[in-house]
This record gives sequence, structure tokens and C-alpha cells, in this order.
Amino acid sequence: MPIKDSIATGVTHFFQATGFTIEGLKSTYRSEIAFKQEVLLLPVILLVAWLLFGFPSALLLTGMWLIVCAFELCNSAIENIADLVMPEKNEFIKRAKDAGSAAVGVAIAANICTWLYVIFV
Repeated sequence: MPIKDSIATGVTHFFQATGFTIEGLKSTYRSEIAFKQEVLLLPVILLVAWLLFGFPSALLLTGMWLIVCAFELCNSAIENIADLVMPEKNEFIKRAKDAGSAAVGVAIAANICTWLYVIFV
């Protein structure tokens, strides 16, 4: 089927996209240990942020952790595509995977900075 014929619009598109989102979350949770750990930390972060800080700070801290999860999803997508395209070792694939991992690391560093700001300022 040509791609153009398979593109849904309106409400149908919304429900299809929601289904794709749920499937992506489920499959990444099942297959990626790092994503599973980040998701399992989410209730702890929510509890601490919402019990100890006011609404704006708790919202900021929650959003920052969701950004870490989003970067982990992107990193997992890069790794899956890279492994499909080039299963053997390759320097370009290694760089792509390392860049994805670095993006997650930067998001975690931004999280730490945000927590420090909220706690001490």
C-alpha cells in the first residue's frame, strides 16, 4: 500500500497516533533496561517533587524527568535502527549510538541541575 493512501486524518489520525505511542512505550519498556529504570523512578520523583515543593517547582521537576524518558526513547529508536541497518561493528553506527547516549546523559545532567536549583534557591 502506498504511504500516501495509509495516512489517516482528523480523529482517526489522533487515535492511530495514540496507539503507536502506547505500542512504542510498551515495546521500549519491555526491551530497554535503562528506560524501564527511568519509568520505575517516575513515581518516586513524582512523590518527592509534589510532596516537598510547590506546584510550579513540582511541575518543572516532573517535566524534566519526562524529558529524560523522551530522550531515552529516541536513543532506543536510534539503537534499534542502527542495529537493523548495520548489525556488525561500524564506527559511524558507534558514533550515532554514542550521540544518543550522550543526549540522555545531558538530559540527566540538566535534571540534576534543576533539582539543585529547586532545592537550594
